[in-house]
Amino acid sequence: MANLVPYIYFANSGHEAVALYKDAFGGDAEVHAEGERVVHLDFRAGDIHFMGRDLEGDEAGPRGGEGYGLVLKCDSEPQLRAFYAQLVEGGTEVFAPVDGGSGAIVAHGIDRFGVTWMLNYDQP
Repeated sequence: MANLVPYIYFANSGHEAVALYKDAFGGDAEVHAEGERVVHLDFRAGDIHFMGRDLEGDEAGPRGGEGYGLVLKCDSEPQLRAFYAQLVEGGTEVFAPVDGGSGAIVAHGIDRFGVTWMLNYDQP
């Protein structure tokens, strides 16, 4: 079956972003770099998988949070709260974990690299 893998662009902060995501999610990151610039990132932690790279010089690319966001479906409420705390540190807290109705705990934040994260845990 085909699958969709998000691709994230960083404004010359790819190495820092990798460090944040490894701290938050664990996992491994395959990073190809030219000097300080990440030219390819392949990040995997369990079922979490995304790719990315730093933008080059004046290269146009999506600005943080414009037109995209990542939904992270969590396995438990404590996991959601832990991921959320790490992702919004130094970023923007849109709303902290709340009961989203119909048994779901939801949260929304933007990390310090401009990536929008929507977290969800469907309670049993």
